[in-house]
Amino acid sequence: MNQLPENQEELDDEEFDEYDPTDFGFIIAGDGTLKSIQFPEALMEDPPKEVLKILRIFGIKNIHTLVDHTLH
Repeated sequence: MNQLPENQEELDDEEFDEYDPTDFGFIIAGDGTLKSIQFPEALMEDPPKEVLKILRIFGIKNIHTLVDHTLH
């Protein structure tokens, strides 16, 4: 069993069971490619800058191109 570094707390699975309607979610494959993104429709018009930065890392410059688009 892997041990966590002393400064890293173990995350409780229950923390991930409570999603907020404004949460974004990213699924990244083992090879580092972006497989999927979950996003709230209400924030599509004006997504947070941090989300746009993450998408740019994966070469996505326009979040609106993700509608009904499979990433993998």
